[in-house]
Amino acid sequence: MDSEHQISFLLLFGFLNLALFAAGYLGKILRFPAIFFYILFGIFLGKFIHKAEAIEVFSEIGIVLLFFYLGLEFNIDRAIQTAKKIWSIGLIDFVLGFGIVSLAMYLMGFDAFTSLLTGGVAYASSSAITTKIIVDNHRIANPETELILGLMVFEDIIAPILLAILSAFSAGGDFTPLTIPVILMKVAAVFAFAVGVAMLFKNYIAMFVDTFIEEEIFTLFSLGGLIFFAGVTQYIGLSEALGAFLMGMIVSESGKAHDIEKVMFAIRDLAVAIFFFLFGAGIEFSGEFSSKIITALVVVVILSIIGKFLTGYIGGLIYGLSKKKAFETGLSIINRGEFSVVMSKFAHPKFIPFIGIYVLIMAFIGIIFAQFAPQISNIIFPKKKKKKKKKRKKDLPTYLTEEGT
Repeated sequence: MDSEHQISFLLLFGFLNLALFAAGYLGKILRFPAIFFYILFGIFLGKFIHKAEAIEVFSEIGIVLLFFYLGLEFNIDRAIQTAKKIWSIGLIDFVLGFGIVSLAMYLMGFDAFTSLLTGGVAYASSSAITTKIIVDNHRIANPETELILGLMVFEDIIAPILLAILSAFSAGGDFTPLTIPVILMKVAAVFAFAVGVAMLFKNYIAMFVDTFIEEEIFTLFSLGGLIFFAGVTQYIGLSEALGAFLMGMIVSESGKAHDIEKVMFAIRDLAVAIFFFLFGAGIEFSGEFSSKIITALVVVVILSIIGKFLTGYIGGLIYGLSKKKAFETGLSIINRGEFSVVMSKFAHPKFIPFIGIYVLIMAFIGIIFAQFAPQISNIIFPKKKKKKKKKRKKDLPTYLTEEGT
């Protein structure tokens, strides 16, 4: 009998949680976001547990909870206002992040789906990493922070839609001229349903939360309803992340987002940590990397760094920031993280190491750039020293000029 089957689930799950604790604690000591170490620990320790099916199912719940919490941050009005304010910069971000990378992959000889998937992986900055660095470095009040957070919000809205489209493509089937319109119609229908429920039933949802928030059955209903709706969107060929995000928006519209967050906070943190750990566990380096893959990785990393920097810099100037603050914005959004990892679930197993290495490189480089963005911008745009005006001799008092002669 294989020794793997002799290890109990409880032993595996206990080992996993201790490993996650160690990863999170290491991140705390080194002041690096824990996401980076969850993935890293998964690469080295995941071979012991990544084949446990129950744990893998739990990690899928992590995706659902992650996007649900993102949805809680947006009521409908905030989503519309953010889109109005940031749409031009968001369009630049989408073209430089998703469009250019997808085109580059296609020109390097990859198929259409792999090219689009890589564009999706390269598109969104990590909201978790970016906001953590801003808070830890006390940059909340900085002029560029509003733009950075606004751009993160825009990406948070676009990413679930992009996930839904890629999910539909990954399901298989022949590509026809009607494929994309049908996918977009499904997305529009789900959005319309969510907005309708949010507007019509927000008062009833608020009363329900107030009535049952203290009851233990409330967690069961909330988690069950969330996972069910996510399952419905997955069943119709879209991403479960889209369903979870929209469920978060429905709850947010009721004004009870904060109450729900407190109830499900611990579950989310554990499930999300397991998700990132198992992503790292799924990265296997035993296979040989072809020169084509290595070249593509280098090209995508370079394009990703340049694309995000230009988004921040050009976007900052459009937003009305100084060149120095626009430069700092560009450095602060280079990192990639959770969205890139979620995109990988649609990838072919042989392509996952490519995505894994890409995420680790971009997370590390992005964290360094974001951490030291103010110092780097000070070097590029040094403060101009004020020249002290020297009094000319003729401007000196008469008694001093007489003494000096």
